Amino acid sequence: MVSKKLCLCLDLNIWCAALLSQKKGRSGTSSQRLVEIVKEGKSSLGEVQLIISWGMLNRLSKVLEKDLGVSYAATMMYINTIRGYAKLGVSLTLGGTGVTPIQDTEDAHVLETALAGLANVLVTANFKDFLCNDTQLIIPQRHAIYIAPNHRFHIVHPYLMTDWLHQGQMPELVEN
Repeated sequence: MVSKKLCLCLDLNIWCAALLSQKKGRSGTSSQRLVEIVKEGKSSLGEVQLIISWGMLNRLSKVLEKDLGVSYAATMMYINTIRGYAKLGVSLTLGGTGVTPIQDTEDAHVLETALAGLANVLVTANFKDFLCNDTQLIIPQRHAIYIAPNHRFHIVHPYLMTDWLHQGQMPELVEN
């Protein structure tokens, strides 16, 4: 079933992979395609609304500069571009509440942002890091459903998400 709005939370590894692919002269990677649909604000699944937090943007800035050696100017240009995409839909300024049952605090913050923003999908290349007691595994290393008392959403590897976009459909979620 086609959704009218796709509320999409991209993990930081998707933003990094898209940028690194571009720097290497690659095109059409899954991460680049996902960033492109956020930029366009539309997809085969409907209008796209970016779900992101200030905490995620701050962490992405640090990763780009310190871990990947991207210049400060280029980092700020990229962060400001993502902020611009968020202004087209929803820009969340939430901090992590520390209630999600996963070990890594950065991943917990991303998961909490997706939950608070009522995301339909959280896309991550670090799929296994998001599995916990509140997830139902659908396809190993590719698809799970996060189940909270008031909201459910897909946790999906970028390859599967681009398959769904190509097909113009994704599995439905039944709310509690």
